[in-house]
Amino acid sequence: MKLVKDLQRQAARAAVLALVVGAGWAGAAVAFQESPQLKALVDAGKLPPVDKRLPAKPLVLTPLQLVGSYGGTWRTATFGGGDSEIERSIGYTRLVRWNPEWTEVIPDIAESFEVNADATEYTFTLREGTRWSDGEPFSADDLIFWDEHVLRNKEITPSPPAWLTAGGEPVKVEKLGDYKVVFKFKAPNGLFLMNMATIRGADILAAAPAHYLKKFHKDFNPEGIAALVKQAGAADWAQLFNNKISFPGRWRDVGRPVLDAWMLTAPYVGTSQVVSERNPYYAKVDTAGNQLPYLDKVTIDVMEDTQAIILKAINGEIDMQNRFIETTDARPVIVQNQEKGGYRLFIARPAWSNALLITLNQTHKNKVLRKIFSDKNFRIGLSHAINREELNQLIYAGQSKPYQAAPREGSALYDEQMATQYLTYDVDLANRYLDKAGLTTRDGEGYRLGPDGRRVTFAIDVLTGSPIQSDALELIQRYWRKVGIDMQPRPTERSLIFARLQTNENDGIGWVGGGGYDFLGLLDPKWYFPHEYESSFATAWGLYYQNPNDPNAEEPSEEAKKQMDLYRKVQQSATLEQQLAAMKELLAITRDQFYIIGTNLEPDRVGIAKKNMRNVPDVIPSTSFYMIPGPVKPETFYYEN
Repeated sequence: MKLVKDLQRQAARAAVLALVVGAGWAGAAVAFQESPQLKALVDAGKLPPVDKRLPAKPLVLTPLQLVGSYGGTWRTATFGGGDSEIERSIGYTRLVRWNPEWTEVIPDIAESFEVNADATEYTFTLREGTRWSDGEPFSADDLIFWDEHVLRNKEITPSPPAWLTAGGEPVKVEKLGDYKVVFKFKAPNGLFLMNMATIRGADILAAAPAHYLKKFHKDFNPEGIAALVKQAGAADWAQLFNNKISFPGRWRDVGRPVLDAWMLTAPYVGTSQVVSERNPYYAKVDTAGNQLPYLDKVTIDVMEDTQAIILKAINGEIDMQNRFIETTDARPVIVQNQEKGGYRLFIARPAWSNALLITLNQTHKNKVLRKIFSDKNFRIGLSHAINREELNQLIYAGQSKPYQAAPREGSALYDEQMATQYLTYDVDLANRYLDKAGLTTRDGEGYRLGPDGRRVTFAIDVLTGSPIQSDALELIQRYWRKVGIDMQPRPTERSLIFARLQTNENDGIGWVGGGGYDFLGLLDPKWYFPHEYESSFATAWGLYYQNPNDPNAEEPSEEAKKQMDLYRKVQQSATLEQQLAAMKELLAITRDQFYIIGTNLEPDRVGIAKKNMRNVPDVIPSTSFYMIPGPVKPETFYYEN
């Protein structure tokens, strides 16, 4: 017997209401409305009427404030040629998606979904009559194509993604009807829907327009594929195909059909501006029957640095955005220039909890540092040596408060003891804990000596170009010097930081993180237990969790092994309640082990929206896992005249 997970019940009820409305329109033959530019194409015989372009039961979106009006361009900006701003703003279409509040997963292009009791089968009913942006039908056959000829093709997909794998095998998609499929896993995969709602879910639909992609696939175009490979300058046909479906290559292909609100007309390469224009076959309408989106066009300026984006914002050249302008150091200039830029502010609430986490690698290759870092008393002593109130005033403009690496208050996973332990600034107490760690001998300058008789000194890598974190670490360097510890902040390029992590060469890292919202903690638990190489408090254990045969992996402690088993339980649980219960057990161990030293709660950040842009929320969660602003329905944004 098939059940709908508790996580999905409210979403299912909302979907039913939308379907009833859609069915009512279809039955009563109510006329849908469309943008004037599309109406002109219909009148000229260049486009079918709007009711022929919409599904039988289009998804009905309720605007946040008001039913909007058509017209206008949404101007935004990105940095470099591979940033995900384009995915977040105009590419957030999936079978399922996050609701705006980030409290559940709801249907999107899929009309509805069901999950069996052990989370091994996910059945999706598609919206009959949904069409790609070129007018071709979207059906179950597209998803079968993705499964059989993309996911299972070893040349295109040598190793299936972990989120699409369970029991050692990738998901299998079976066709139940023209508009119905079931995704089957060999073992429970309780986080599948959540993962699909993140950036990961885009990969499925990007590889699904079979009618377009077959000509780039060796199995369907054996005679012509060599010429296409040569024309594109690709190494082989698999690279050619992957360039059409993977990020950022898929945004460099103007011809690729999409299900998004806007379709690409100027590519994400070789230009200073990416342009997308309304999709005439978009499958969603508002509560008045107006086909979405309201806005005609989206332009994304490709800038050389983040300062150029901030300058565009304060000059009034960005209409709605938070990425690149939401940082703590950018906030003063953004706030001060609201009138000049003609925008208002919204809160971009970070999904993570901590503004600066400090990790010490307890699996360090240096045996002396490993012994020191692994002593919980050492980490507690360093925590008590940090003056977080001063950090709050000097670094975070008084907008923060002392906080450990723990879920945010108000979340289901919040643990007050975990969030508040060892926060008191007390130099005497810090010294007592460091003495308990066995570091009682000091050199002539007052620095503590390790068991090898040498000064305890180590580096904390901090991301180059992060002045807030660098400034915070320099203050912490002074605090720790008072208790005899020599820590050296080391500004480092991102690629080098990750290279050191992958080979377990790191002393420690200064980074943002800490789980924050419940869904982020469930999907990205690297700060709570050794989940991957980015779990920089025990890098070799994290490598072991992902691949025990990794040459830099190391068998974890018993406590970490318990956490790994509990996270597998999270992944295999079919309901949110079961997932949260297992996660709470995992976090209790995290609290007791005190792996990471937290500093202050990450302050709210700000985004901007033009004063006359409507249907933009006052508060939006901010993280790549949520895909801000995608879930808050940008297709309903409009300009009030």
